[in-house]
Amino acid sequence: MATQTSTAAATGGFVAFGVHFASEREAIIDLMDKIRVAEACAGVALANWAKTCTTPALRGGLSMIAEREAYHGRVLAQRIEELGGQCKAPLDPFSMESEACIANPALTDLEKLTSLVERNGDPKTLIGPVLGLAELLTEDPESKEILKLYYADEISSGYWLIDMCKTLTDASQQKVQHAA
Repeated sequence: MATQTSTAAATGGFVAFGVHFASEREAIIDLMDKIRVAEACAGVALANWAKTCTTPALRGGLSMIAEREAYHGRVLAQRIEELGGQCKAPLDPFSMESEACIANPALTDLEKLTSLVERNGDPKTLIGPVLGLAELLTEDPESKEILKLYYADEISSGYWLIDMCKTLTDASQQKVQHAA
């Protein structure tokens, strides 16, 4: 969660996710850079999964989400550059684990999807802090709106993945019941 304490505000500082930044701008660059690398990599990983996915409904959704993830990475990189920052954040372990799972050819589409959904949990819990930060921004309305739209896209994707997982799980269980 982000907060702008009276002390930080008086000194020109900004506190986001428990870290003190010299300015709101620095907090924005830091967050956007971390999101940027994860989104760009997820765009590639999901596009690669879509190419090998054998479930048509899932494949269609993966293709759409992959494009969204990729453009998030591009837009955030552009905004970081406009703010005078550099794209330098490494990919976080959480994202690396997720991408390794969906790249695993030994797993079925449903196993990959189930793992992704379980790993991410509730979309609002996972992405909510981004919206929390966006709502606190006062000096950069452009970044504020970029982060709010990013949040909306991620919530949409997250709930679609959950719904698709339920649909495919139910269909799989029905096949097992009919075979018995």
